[in-house]
Amino acid sequence: MSDAFARFARNPAALLAALLLAALALAAALAPRLWPIDPEAVDGPPLLHPFTDPAHPLGTDRLGRDLLARLLFGARISLVVALAAAFASLLIGSAVGLAAGLAGGRIDDLLMRITDAFQTVPGFLLALAFVSVLGPEAESVVLAIAASSWTGPARIVRAEILSLARRDFVLAAVAVGLPRVEIAWRVLLPNALPPVLAYACASIASAVLIESALSFLGLADPNRASWGAMIAEGRAVLVREPWLSIWPGLALLVTVLAVNLVGEGLDDALAPRRARP
Repeated sequence: MSDAFARFARNPAALLAALLLAALALAAALAPRLWPIDPEAVDGPPLLHPFTDPAHPLGTDRLGRDLLARLLFGARISLVVALAAAFASLLIGSAVGLAAGLAGGRIDDLLMRITDAFQTVPGFLLALAFVSVLGPEAESVVLAIAASSWTGPARIVRAEILSLARRDFVLAAVAVGLPRVEIAWRVLLPNALPPVLAYACASIASAVLIESALSFLGLADPNRASWGAMIAEGRAVLVREPWLSIWPGLALLVTVLAVNLVGEGLDDALAPRRARP
């Protein structure tokens, strides 16, 4: 693990992206202290231009709400939902992949056919259907994103389990009489996780985009600031007041780009010998 961390630290783009994400997460967590303005409160004149008033450095929206406060609190929603959804999808996918790889036979075929069925529906459309039925609460959005993105981890874990099952250290564990469940959790799963951890970053980036898209369409909690909702609110005055959509759009762009760079760095650090196309 220390070697993997050293390889990751030698990747300047991935390291810078990780520091940027850490700073963003810290700013979101400390938002009430860093910028103690209610993001839903009318706190200034409407459509105040950026950098014209120190009290509202990024300006205000059409209702006079502070854009910096809404960006910081919107980051909390985007990051929390994305991390929770990515964790849930990895948990579900890893469990399905582990069961399929260990069981084999008809159980493997059944689980993979279910995985195929979920993969035939585009992830965003599946999330859209879930939120439309369950409602716009944050918990529903997390469940919707997880339900649309667990298939990737499931296939990765299954492939790793099938590959590892023929390795000498697994055969040795079987030979000494370790229980099947113990082999699965103590031998197979820990060795199957590195590629899944690298894939987790792609899941987080996808979850951020899906949450923003749902918010953009008005299918997220309307009582909480969200980057997607901020972009949607700026559409009506996009030509005259473009900053209303530019600020949350830049935040979304930087976050997704940073997550993808961290994912690439993890992929290189955890599998340095794997040839890349």
